Amino acid sequence: MPAFISPLDGNYIALKRAALRIAREQPGIEPDEIMELFKHAIFTGEFERAECRVQGIERTDDRNLLLLRIEAPPTNRFPRLPLDAQPQEYFAVKGATVAEILSERDALPGRAEDWAAFAQFPRDAAVVKEALRTLAHIPYSAFPARGQAILGGVLLTKVKVRVWMGFKGYELPTFLCDLSQSADRSHPESAENAHAKPPRGRPRKPGWTRVEQLIREMHAANPAMPLGTLAFDACKQAAAEYPKRDLPSWETVLRNMKIILSESRPPTRPVP
Repeated sequence: MPAFISPLDGNYIALKRAALRIAREQPGIEPDEIMELFKHAIFTGEFERAECRVQGIERTDDRNLLLLRIEAPPTNRFPRLPLDAQPQEYFAVKGATVAEILSERDALPGRAEDWAAFAQFPRDAAVVKEALRTLAHIPYSAFPARGQAILGGVLLTKVKVRVWMGFKGYELPTFLCDLSQSADRSHPESAENAHAKPPRGRPRKPGWTRVEQLIREMHAANPAMPLGTLAFDACKQAAAEYPKRDLPSWETVLRNMKIILSESRPPTRPVP
């Protein structure tokens, strides 16, 4: 688990920044509305679902986890500093951990006494479950500024955000469609991704052509269908016709959606 992640690291993105970049490409959608989706996903455990795992990476790998910068365990060498001055590191978190941090920072919606049952130790499993369900459905706008900052500061890999958006059927923003090779350098499938459009003379997997055909047919029948849904449906149908070894992965197909669809358009004739 990395103790520090640079804000310039292209592999990771804070949810607040991801919301800003996604909203830029969605006319009429505000960043806080995207944060509402992220907040709901945190507390309902969507990011932890098997369907949202980055393929080829262990479930416990930090590239598959929510990361949050919180206080590091104290040591005997230094006295305990004020909360806002303590050394901080990134730790993997789940929805319950995020809720605990919000509670400890007095960053939950409403009054402290409203969350008295959740603040008691040891926490009852039923209380935690109900608290998470409640937080998932409380509007993001109802969280105090401190709470919104904590939620917005949660980090995910861009690849993880891309997988989650595909699972939800949302259209991918440009910055996730066009992830640079450096951003996926540590991804086990990077070699396959690099060969999505193989060099001249290098054979492609037999199922690639069929996947492309299905995508173009589905897009022609329903141009409004999100790219993630197109890729998923085409891969699912192709899987009924080809063995797995002959098909590209869903992520590889998703990465190449714009190329596949652009090649299906007829050339534009110059205006006389």
